[in-house]
Amino acid sequence: MHKLLIILVALSVTSCFKEKGAQETLSTFIQKRFNGSLDRTEMADYLSGQMKDSVLAMEEEEFDKFSDMSKYKKKTFKITHSNCSEAKCFLTYIISYDQFGESTKDYRVDNKKIAEMVKLEKEWKIENVTNVKTYIDADKTLEIEAE
Repeated sequence: MHKLLIILVALSVTSCFKEKGAQETLSTFIQKRFNGSLDRTEMADYLSGQMKDSVLAMEEEEFDKFSDMSKYKKKTFKITHSNCSEAKCFLTYIISYDQFGESTKDYRVDNKKIAEMVKLEKEWKIENVTNVKTYIDADKTLEIEAE
C-alpha cells in the first residue's frame, strides 16, 4: 500500500510538469493571439526562424497594427491532422472567425492552414504557417470601384 501511494504521488507531481506538445502550443498561441494578450516578446516566444525574426524586426506601429485583433472574433479552431516526428510536426487545422467593420459583422472567414512546428530545447515552436484554403462569406454586398 505504501509503494502504491508513493507511485501515485510521483505520477501526480510529474504530470504537473509535463511539457506542452505541439498541438497544445499551437492551440495556446491561437487562443492568446485572438485574446490580444501577447506582447512582442511573448509572441516571439511561440515562434522560431523567419517568423520570429519578422515579428522582432517590425517597427512599433507596424507591430501594433499586426497584433490588433479587436476586429476579429474566433469562432472555432480544430486540428484536423497531424504528422509528427520527435523534432518536427506538421499540424493541419481549420480556424473560423468573424471579421467586424465599424460595428457589425462583415465577414465569416474559414481558413485551412498547415503549421510547421519544430522542437527547440524541449519546447515546440511555430516555424512556418502555410495557408491552404480560405473561404469568405460576406454579409454585405461588396462594392468594387473601377479606376
